[in-house]
Amino acid sequence: MNTVPGDEEQPLVEHIKELRGRMLFVVVPIIVITLVVFAFSGGLLKAMWNSTVHVPIYIYSPLELITTELTFSLVVALFIGIPLMVYELFMFVGKGLYKNEKKFFIRIVPISFILFFAGAALAYFIVVPIIFKSAMFYSMDVAVPQNRALQTFYSIMTLVVSFGILFQFPLLILSALKMKLLKRETLFGQRKIIYGALLAFALLVSGGPDMLSGLIVAVLLVMLFEASLLVSRYF
Repeated sequence: MNTVPGDEEQPLVEHIKELRGRMLFVVVPIIVITLVVFAFSGGLLKAMWNSTVHVPIYIYSPLELITTELTFSLVVALFIGIPLMVYELFMFVGKGLYKNEKKFFIRIVPISFILFFAGAALAYFIVVPIIFKSAMFYSMDVAVPQNRALQTFYSIMTLVVSFGILFQFPLLILSALKMKLLKRETLFGQRKIIYGALLAFALLVSGGPDMLSGLIVAVLLVMLFEASLLVSRYF
């Protein structure tokens, strides 16, 4: 049986102990960061609210604000802790990877993180304010909008994480081209069909009350698609 050079066979119990130790090394910092951020969560949450929603915060139960602040603190800790988690997982499974597999992992993961945070930043600073402003304007003729703290925070995080995931689209295309599952010539020749499919997908997954959010997602996907084709020449 072929084995990875330098890899030593160990009992399952030893692997479980190592994994548990590495996960504790991740969980403890996340808990500490959550508690630290929670101490300042009121001001940070207000700053985030003022930069995205631009309306007063409403709560409908005594514990809602505390729940929102705790959720906000945990999300911030996870954003910081996930890269550490990926590193620890790589150190755990890296012993069983071949040299070319390690090289691919080391190349692709940093790019994936950069793309995710770029998408998240685009959503937070540009897309979220536009969508909320549009939604508020759309609903004011029918009712007086009151943005509930926890639900609004969930909506903001959903958009931020969704755009971070959408920015993985170029990696998906490049990986498919690299593995010969797709050809650049096919993608070039089927541009109109692909644009239509991306538009339909964007309108399907967008959650805005009008077509604005769907159009934003569609334009973004088209731009990422074209960027993927451009980069694939040198990949």
